[in-house]
Amino acid sequence: MKIPQAVKRPQKPLSVRHVADDWKYLEDLDDPATDAYLKAENKYYKSMMKPISDLKKELFEEMKQRTAEDDSSIPERDGEYWYYVRYQKGEQYPLFCRKRETLEAAEEIYFDHNAIAAKHSYCDVGYVDVSPNHRLMAYAIDLEGNERYTLRFRDLETNEELPIAIEGVSGCFEWKTNQSFFFIKLDENDRPLQLYFRDLTVEENVLIYEEKDTSFFLGLDSSESDEYIFLGASGYDANEIWCHRITDLGHDFHCFMPRLEGHEYEISHHNESFLIVSNDNAVNFQIFKTSIYEVEREHWALVQGHNPEVFIEGLTVFHDFWIISERHKALPRLKIMPLTGGVKPYWLQMPEEAYELNTSEGRDYRAESFRYWYSTPRLPQTLYEHHVTTKTQTLLKRRMTGTKPYFEEDYVVKRLWAKARDGVSVPVTLLYHRDTKPGADLILHSYGSYGEMLDCEYSNYKIVLVERGFIYALAHVRGGTELGKSWYLDGKLSKKKNTFTDYIDVAEFLIEEGLAKKGRIIGEGSSAGGMLMGVLANERPDLFLGIVASVPFVDVLNTMLDANLPLTTLEYKEWGNPNNTPDYEYIKSYSPYENVKAQAYPHMLVVAGLHDQRVLYWEAAKWVAKLRATKTTDSLLLFKIDDDSGHAGASGRYDTLKEIAEELAFMVMLKERH
Repeated sequence: MKIPQAVKRPQKPLSVRHVADDWKYLEDLDDPATDAYLKAENKYYKSMMKPISDLKKELFEEMKQRTAEDDSSIPERDGEYWYYVRYQKGEQYPLFCRKRETLEAAEEIYFDHNAIAAKHSYCDVGYVDVSPNHRLMAYAIDLEGNERYTLRFRDLETNEELPIAIEGVSGCFEWKTNQSFFFIKLDENDRPLQLYFRDLTVEENVLIYEEKDTSFFLGLDSSESDEYIFLGASGYDANEIWCHRITDLGHDFHCFMPRLEGHEYEISHHNESFLIVSNDNAVNFQIFKTSIYEVEREHWALVQGHNPEVFIEGLTVFHDFWIISERHKALPRLKIMPLTGGVKPYWLQMPEEAYELNTSEGRDYRAESFRYWYSTPRLPQTLYEHHVTTKTQTLLKRRMTGTKPYFEEDYVVKRLWAKARDGVSVPVTLLYHRDTKPGADLILHSYGSYGEMLDCEYSNYKIVLVERGFIYALAHVRGGTELGKSWYLDGKLSKKKNTFTDYIDVAEFLIEEGLAKKGRIIGEGSSAGGMLMGVLANERPDLFLGIVASVPFVDVLNTMLDANLPLTTLEYKEWGNPNNTPDYEYIKSYSPYENVKAQAYPHMLVVAGLHDQRVLYWEAAKWVAKLRATKTTDSLLLFKIDDDSGHAGASGRYDTLKEIAEELAFMVMLKERH
């Protein structure tokens, strides 16, 4: 089949900051040439993937067999009800269920996601939230994948929908009373900038606060005690929190501490105090305590001081104990701080070389125990109940691995440290079958932006790959927070290239150690990780057999020059502001689209979502068009544009597995045929 070619259409740059862009017209969906090109790419993709359709089906079925199709969460008590979520075999979406008083009571399905989604190709539910008296239910739905939700309500006693639909809301919502609530609306550029209050007995939405600085986005949260609602205005290096006590009359919020450049903090409510996790003079954060009546900075008392070796990720508060989520030497641990019974603080940490350890959200603030999830790349997610005063725990649930037999001892997990070119040690996580020999084809996944950490949990798709002889590796490059906040700061703005060189140095380390072979690595990354893949394809194509880039952020320069796009001004603190000459020159020097060159490129699969509002479809479309016109070899280049989804891909669990199966089939095909 003929390879698609988007015609060049030279045009005058928009400004002196913009470079020549022969494919800018692809940003216009109303241009017939754009529509024709996207359809041609999808047709070509389907044609080239058709010979491996049986492999794709096989991979899908195997992942499905490794999935517990009938699954349920452990019920949690909230007032007079026990709440839980469960799946039924063959259904794409979950059922939200509850039982009154006892677990032996009749089940009430109060929200069936499948029924809502039945007539739609995409259906994401942002939240399902029941009122304090358990009578009304609020839920938000997105039917396009653009993350613009419509807020609706249902009377759970009559099972009738209320005649209220609030469009264009974010995924944030909090009840104040049984009839009133707060929510956040998006502006015309999809930014969450307006806080509203609504009483269901009246028809008016009341604007409470509007954020004027578009580099700060609004979010809502409630305290574990259920006594406060917090409004957060957050940027990438500073934030501000406003508090509303639920029992107060009216709907006013009071500022806890005004925003200061470089100051980030979170607050929790505990009895007559607030606990503050703050980076004030502490890059890895420290914890303070103050009276709810004296919140000014001079009244804060230190609870846990700064430790340059320990990163404080967050704080979970119960009535009789606190849990501090920490990260030490790139591994998570939980510090338990009992407040009664004379028990001294202690830590929970696990023996594996790489793992995830997270507290599970609880509904009962006065519980004497808490739940946590533990998982490793070879161990399915396991839920424990930990009893604080006795330091004992009970196994509640291990996520089932489906009908296919699974033996965790068949797999090996390793944590290695690669030396970067500037002497820094970069953590690397490996997963492979015990029978796999060093030097096998290796998948090297990474991200390295926004302070996000790579997930070291079990995943059925990783097991499917290592069962086929791959080594699966995670490169924990700078730009994440695996080694603390400094690890993030050293991989952003004018230090962004550390992310790229760390990945290259990890790849070369694995080659030198005999764990991988040059030219037999498959790079994998999505979103900002897709941008990383784009840089690597330009700078070190010789390392790779193939690259998979999903919703890739590859037109960094043009995106950051357009202040009307949803995330641009917010992300000046992540990438820089190209209206400033030093930032402009630095971004221009690595932005993947601007740096495509006439050279050999590895085999590549690129995936985008038509309704993506985080990374717009045209970034991938223009990049692929330029690659096709520029690369010097006949390496395989496939581009799939999903007409029904956005940044997160498909909304249903089986549809998600089918999407993953296509990417895995591409990788397996490269391994077997090249």
